[in-house]
Amino acid sequence: MIENEVNVLLTNEGETSGFNKLKEHGYSVYHFPMIRTEPNPNAEPFKVEAYDYFIFTSKNSVRHFFGFPFVNPEVLNKKAICIGKKTEEKINEYGLESAYTAKRSYSYILGNELEENGLINSKKVILVQGNLSKNILSENLKKFCDLTKFVAYNTVLIESKNNKLVELINSKNLHAVFTSPSGFKSFEKLYDTNLVKIISIGESTSGYIRECGFSPIITSRMQSYDGVADSIISHFNSKQ
Repeated sequence: MIENEVNVLLTNEGETSGFNKLKEHGYSVYHFPMIRTEPNPNAEPFKVEAYDYFIFTSKNSVRHFFGFPFVNPEVLNKKAICIGKKTEEKINEYGLESAYTAKRSYSYILGNELEENGLINSKKVILVQGNLSKNILSENLKKFCDLTKFVAYNTVLIESKNNKLVELINSKNLHAVFTSPSGFKSFEKLYDTNLVKIISIGESTSGYIRECGFSPIITSRMQSYDGVADSIISHFNSKQ
């Protein structure tokens, strides 16, 4: 079967449970993170209770935000707005309920939904992001709420080549999954990108990959690990 011949390289930081269905379908899955995230050392403490809502755009934004000693998670109950289900699940780990969760994990969708439902209109809002986050969401939100952007973490590229990964690239027909532009940037600097077939988590990452002169064979329809896994399975099933 084709499925048993597919080798998938995951390049994301952290857990890979969202890709478990690939293993269930007989794929060989390898994990070599291309980035890591670190708490922002320059983050300035503030009075959390002074804000009406907190918008989280990823699990990393939740994890690093609650790592700061000045943040009391209890203050954020029903004040957290999440970009998607996975971010909401991370909020739930702290015993909190989400005030609102976007139907899909896209910044423009979250911005549009919040503008339509009026939840944060004229409210004091903190947008929790990383240092590499684009300004599209913040510029949209500023139109209808009192917004402050808080950079909770920095994304750092892996700078040293992994010899085991070099061997894997040279010996296997690899399909490399990239979940962010920074992950692809790190990989391209260290390895021969021409030796792998590229899979992207969404249009933003695919756009960056194309700017670098490469073409993804798959762009996930849903911007989540589960969505990428489903897109990979669908792609190879269609070839049988």
